[in-house]
Amino acid sequence: PVIPMLATLLFVIFATTRAANPIEITRDRRTVEIAPGVVAPRINLGTCCGSEASHAFPAWWAAGGRGVDTALDYGKEVPGGKETELRAAIAKVGAPRGGLFITTKIRAGLDILHGGPLCIGLNSDYALKAVKANLAELNVSQVDLVLLHAPCFSDATNAKLWQGLEQAKAQNLTRAIGVSNFQRKQLAALLSAATTKPAVNQCQMSVASQPAEMLRFCAEQGIVFEAYAALRGCPFSNPSVQNIAAAHRVGVAQVCLRWVLQKGATMAIGLGSNATKMPAYAKENLDLYGFDLSTEEMTVLDATGSPVPGGGCAQGY
Repeated sequence: PVIPMLATLLFVIFATTRAANPIEITRDRRTVEIAPGVVAPRINLGTCCGSEASHAFPAWWAAGGRGVDTALDYGKEVPGGKETELRAAIAKVGAPRGGLFITTKIRAGLDILHGGPLCIGLNSDYALKAVKANLAELNVSQVDLVLLHAPCFSDATNAKLWQGLEQAKAQNLTRAIGVSNFQRKQLAALLSAATTKPAVNQCQMSVASQPAEMLRFCAEQGIVFEAYAALRGCPFSNPSVQNIAAAHRVGVAQVCLRWVLQKGATMAIGLGSNATKMPAYAKENLDLYGFDLSTEEMTVLDATGSPVPGGGCAQGY
């Protein structure tokens, strides 16, 4: 009886340690295991909010990018590249399904037909059907990660929607499930009701908008924090930041993105809307592993921004 008890104790210790430290911050760590057996790139192409997919994805793929972030409502309720456009771009370059990590989202608290965050009438069936609608638009039988795009006001409704994502995962429609724009209280409530823990919480994060408390909470819960809008407010004209970039022979944008990685986050980053600049932007955004920011440099960057009010998740969709 002693040996089995010891084995059980060691398993618990290992599992707890692993859950609390989902990301190892090393220079060449380009991927992270977001759920058992599900490995995601730490840098993904974003297709929202001033970005598009038709020209961006080919540039991203050619530069070596192997992760893309989309949503059912992009190009519709939320500005961005439509999933049908992304589907065409993926087919154009001949990207094999197994070689591309696809993240998508269902509307949830952004569904204007159901009262936005009021989420009137939303339930698990709604979530499951929305996942299937995503797959149809992307013309795939499975994606790698599905997120609730935004929370509902009601924790009970969030739990019902989460049950739909759990069903989608059980039916092999997605390999992992997570959330986006969830505040700490909303995420804590979901954790208490969920059978499957959210793999990811995707929120706005940049040098200008620093969600330190949410990063800490996600790390404690073994949830990967994924940043979007990572260049919003990047201090391009700040002399101290320019000096940091010059010292590493990189651009200021790369410094701002490297800061995000060294804070322990992954990211979805767009290439804008100028097709002629996308190849260069793609190469720069992916070229973040050839340098490390020192503790002093990270402190300088910290000082250029501000914490997210209330220690939560800044929403920018």
